[in-house]
Amino acid sequence: MANDIFKKALYDALIPEFSDMLPHADENEYVFSHKFESNMQKLIKRRNKPYYRIINTVGKRIACIAVIILVASSVTIFSVEAFRNAVADFFVNIYEKFSTIQSSDETGVSPLTIENLYDITWDLDGYEVVYEERTIYNFFKTYVNKDIVINYAQYTKAKFNIDTNTENAEISSINIGQYDAIYFYDNHNYHHLIWYNEDYVIEIMSNINKNTLIEIANSVKKVE
Repeated sequence: MANDIFKKALYDALIPEFSDMLPHADENEYVFSHKFESNMQKLIKRRNKPYYRIINTVGKRIACIAVIILVASSVTIFSVEAFRNAVADFFVNIYEKFSTIQSSDETGVSPLTIENLYDITWDLDGYEVVYEERTIYNFFKTYVNKDIVINYAQYTKAKFNIDTNTENAEISSINIGQYDAIYFYDNHNYHHLIWYNEDYVIEIMSNINKNTLIEIANSVKKVE
């Protein structure tokens, strides 16, 4: 009881003395600079974007940059006819600033939708899946381990039609298992492999070394 009385007496004695020394909220209102307010508005708008969760880490931004690289403008030094002869299942159209690769499904026996999923079964310990999307026509997955990015895609053959960077690329054909695959190395240091496995078109793009990428491609199997 005595302690409570002492505390009250001390409060009554000191608070009036020092209260006038404390700044009032309306006396020192801080006005932020226009640049600060502008940056805050940009940050708020960025967080409200539907794709913010895809780019909110360093790994995810690396993966997004890798995807952006694919649409860089380019002019290939190889002819359309040479490319068609290399891989009969695909056609390429050369434009001034980019190339398009399109499947040739004349038989019409390939699935029209994604009925079964194929995926990489190579040991990806240490990699993080930073992006994954599945639609009725395609399946995308991006793996990241520090500065290594592996972009994997599965398409229905009828819907496969992509734009890709082939500037100064030497396009060739290599074997992935029993299948012929398109291979080229772009001017952003990414290896590309595209092949048709008699059900779907598979595409893998990565800045990992070529031999390892071929091992990864050979590990692609039906998983669902």
